[in-house]
Amino acid sequence: MNGPLHGVSKLLVVLPSWVGDAVMATPALRSLRASLPGTRIEGLGRPGLDAVLEGAPFLDAFHVHTMRGWLGPFTGVGRFRAMRFDAVLLLPNSPRSGLFALATGAPRRLGWSRDGRGWMLTHRLSAPKDRAPRSAVDWYADLVAWALTRPVTDRTVSLACSASQRAAGERLLEGLARPITILNPGANREDKRWPAERFGALAERLLQTRGGSVCVTGGPAEREVVVRVVQASGDRAVNLIERGVSLGSLKAAIGLADLLVTNDTGPRHLAAGMGTRCVSLFGPTDPRWAALHEAAGPAREIQLLAEPFLPAEIVADRVARFCGMDRIGVGDVLHACVRLLDR
Repeated sequence: MNGPLHGVSKLLVVLPSWVGDAVMATPALRSLRASLPGTRIEGLGRPGLDAVLEGAPFLDAFHVHTMRGWLGPFTGVGRFRAMRFDAVLLLPNSPRSGLFALATGAPRRLGWSRDGRGWMLTHRLSAPKDRAPRSAVDWYADLVAWALTRPVTDRTVSLACSASQRAAGERLLEGLARPITILNPGANREDKRWPAERFGALAERLLQTRGGSVCVTGGPAEREVVVRVVQASGDRAVNLIERGVSLGSLKAAIGLADLLVTNDTGPRHLAAGMGTRCVSLFGPTDPRWAALHEAAGPAREIQLLAEPFLPAEIVADRVARFCGMDRIGVGDVLHACVRLLDR
């Protein structure tokens, strides 16, 4: 190997900000680990991403660091400068991450040349000029393939759990009858959320037709929507926030569950990484941006689109008004759930 990472003994990988993107980076991280067995590889990312990657063998260390605002790249950067990394590899495309890499003083700084940050990098890869939807899995894997000068052939997303995370996930689901379905009604944007009342109706119908247990999860800011779903289920669904769910225990619980039903948000990616069957609901976001390369393929995920008949050249994000989440019916979601549960 004679690429930009040749001879590097200490590498810092700056991770993308979102949970889903961190999962989509796992094929790239796995390839780095396999190709650089003698290199110390450390990761840097927002709080929570450490829990997402905990238990996986990709990194030798993880540094929780937040780069908010233009001064963010320089806040606390002194400790990374003191660590004397040989190279910094940037998975996100932001100028802030480029400024951070520059501030570390690392002699090699690698990343996609985008958003005017090319001058901050010592080794840069030109981005494709077309605007066609392309999965983040491929963005990260292609960058690493270039840096290693060898292809990343296995692009399957994968996660693992530490023993403590698995124990926490088991406690979260303790006493629940099988099959266990987890509903995730939240999302970072309101227009990406399937109506809470429909999640509640789905919970009722799943319990009537399949028995078992239905749980509802969400982050701290999603408590209200979780309560609405539980109420709409006739209070038959289990509120995982009340059971003390955390990101680490949720990852483990999803891995232990029989099925996840979710909007286009982080838990969908956790399910793919943990090999759990999933019904994913897409509205004003094009699923091609977040295509997950899974060994099991469609046997593990059914995608339901608010507008399934868009021509391939039309990106859902650009015609959001035609892709309202309320166009997805409860019956269609129930049918998808039953199909996966019966596999």
